[in-house]
Amino acid sequence: MNTYALRGLFRDITDVFAWGISKIYDLVLYLFDLAVRLFTFLWEKFLELDFLEKFVALNTFPAFFAVVLPIADFYIFEANYNINNPLAVYMIGVVAVMIASLYYPHRFRIYVRVGISAYYLFWVIYLPLAHELTKAEPHRILLGYWMNIVVPVAYIVISLISYMHNRE
Repeated sequence: MNTYALRGLFRDITDVFAWGISKIYDLVLYLFDLAVRLFTFLWEKFLELDFLEKFVALNTFPAFFAVVLPIADFYIFEANYNINNPLAVYMIGVVAVMIASLYYPHRFRIYVRVGISAYYLFWVIYLPLAHELTKAEPHRILLGYWMNIVVPVAYIVISLISYMHNRE
């Protein structure tokens, strides 16, 4: 094989490699621009909200911790084992309903907000009382469990205050 053919093959490989790197760079720039535009859109929507409704949106951050933090642990075989929240997927649903309700100014919104939060709160309180959280004894209730109580209570309180404020 002659050297001219090897140089041509090497040049073609480097051209394809450079083209691929260029396309990856363009894709990263496009995704970054898309993320900036999405963040700007969400920020503008947040700023358009009523003052009290902003607290409903901001309660999403403690709700995130309520989902990801363990709610209990127990000690067995010389190790601590964490128990994740069995109702975490429902908390995600509660947050989705709360965020969606921000943009539906209907008078029945208060009933949906309080109803779904109270229903979730009932089940969060019911689980340890019915010994359904864990069968391991003894176990400790952790911060994640208390976050699962505080977040729905905060949603209920904020919703009621917002309703009373907007009703006037």
